Amino acid sequence: MGFVILGIISIRVWEATNTSAFCADVCHGVHPEEPSAYEDSYHAEVKCVECHMGRVSTLRKIVLKASHARHLPETLFQQYDRPLEAETLIPPNQSCERCHWPPAFHGNTVQEIQHFQNDRDNTLIRTYMTLRTGSGGAQVETVGEGIHWHIANHVEYVRDEDSEEIRWVRATFPDGRIVAYNDVSDPLSPEEIEEAEPTGIDCVDCHNQVGHPFYAPDRLVDLALETGQLNSELPYIKRIVVNLLSEDYATQAEAIDAVETLPAHYETEYPSVADQYPEEIQQAVEVAKSLAQVVIFETAGLTWESFPDHSGHGGHKPFPGCFRCHNGKFQSEDGTPIRVQCTLCHSIPEKAGPSEEVPVLPAASRRQPESHQAADFLADHRWQADDACSECHGEIAFGTDDSSFCANSACHGHEWPELELDPTQEHPIPLVGEHAEAWCHDCHAGARMPDYECDNCHQPPADHYPPPCDACHSPVAWSVVRFGDTEEPFDTADHRFPLDHGGADRDCRLCHPQGDGTAYTCSVCHQPQRTRTVHSGAGIADIFGKCTDCHP
Repeated sequence: MGFVILGIISIRVWEATNTSAFCADVCHGVHPEEPSAYEDSYHAEVKCVECHMGRVSTLRKIVLKASHARHLPETLFQQYDRPLEAETLIPPNQSCERCHWPPAFHGNTVQEIQHFQNDRDNTLIRTYMTLRTGSGGAQVETVGEGIHWHIANHVEYVRDEDSEEIRWVRATFPDGRIVAYNDVSDPLSPEEIEEAEPTGIDCVDCHNQVGHPFYAPDRLVDLALETGQLNSELPYIKRIVVNLLSEDYATQAEAIDAVETLPAHYETEYPSVADQYPEEIQQAVEVAKSLAQVVIFETAGLTWESFPDHSGHGGHKPFPGCFRCHNGKFQSEDGTPIRVQCTLCHSIPEKAGPSEEVPVLPAASRRQPESHQAADFLADHRWQADDACSECHGEIAFGTDDSSFCANSACHGHEWPELELDPTQEHPIPLVGEHAEAWCHDCHAGARMPDYECDNCHQPPADHYPPPCDACHSPVAWSVVRFGDTEEPFDTADHRFPLDHGGADRDCRLCHPQGDGTAYTCSVCHQPQRTRTVHSGAGIADIFGKCTDCHP
């Protein structure tokens, strides 16, 4: 009877210690932001132990749980790091893959992303794309398409122990080739590679926040506007709340206090709006307070940015995600980079305004030309664009106004700081000023290494100075002129002396026959008459430059 009672008690205790409430509140109260993030995740109904200890046998769980006893002193004496890193996380094949089976084929899925602008009207822009998950089972073609290509084929990497930065990658392709890629901007030495222990890519290398996600303020405010928690009729409400949540606060309480200033802002800047929407403004305060608690944590210096998110890239996230490897810097010995081609994992994004029709996305991906299959196509397409591309893509007019295929603001309207499309090549012309705004194909005209001459793009006026143009003009702007080591805007009205005589305002060569920054003295053009009495007693050096003492 005693054994039966003891068995029942043991079972109940075991079940209680496996609940998410016990894990989150009793053991892991050391990082309280994790349970709240877990409750908002897709895995809120999955117990903590199912992911962290896996769906394994009871005996295996007992051993795993006992091994965690070494953390008790750290917890009792509060000698743990923040944020914590799950050093003993169970392999995905014993946790994730007990529910999600990577070898299964996943069809394409269409995704809609709603993003509100920071303008007065909080304008809604919808982005549509097709995600290509693919199969993680049978090895796919050499080119490799689909997000799950990384687990269908054996991929390993080496990263810094103290950071998330990946330093070296090795992939085994379906045809048996094994290719290693090193970071050409900061390569590992052969000795470092030999000593390193590569890690094979698995689910949590990309889906590292699937159980307890931490969203950026921009994304949280978009969700609040999308669900109606924030009223888009409030002018600049998107920008105001994002700015409030993005400030550098010493404590969480300080952030919540800052949110209280929101009504005063509307009363001062938009009194009519404050009178018309008092309830909506107060609701915005409450929503912003709740959001402040999920982006700024109780522990000083700890925010949502302390938890990097490796899934996806760009957009609302300041983390590189896919660009940790697909950034142009990882190259093999023959200079071939890891493929940087967006359409391997998703279609070209298309945008639509709040009143525009939903764009028509292709039901299936079209086979791309061989030129598009090159590993460095994304880098090369910038100058390869010509009229031949219009057969598929229509008018070739790069831009960001979504007026054509190439004017896609989802691609060209963003900065991608992690990408280094030419990591080993320094551009021969400084890409500053108006040169930074130019499109690559305007100058390259299909050539990777054209003759970098100004008159390839700029047509000088008739009877102008011969090249080199950069002897006078600066790449900052065509209207900026070099004067020795300095550059300044050129305007005849601001010239160092009036250009109202002798045609100097029409032909610079009258005073600058060599196209140089000649010293501005009257004697450059006018020779003094030495026969005149006023000139006869002075040396030539004294006369030059003093003409304006007597002559207007």
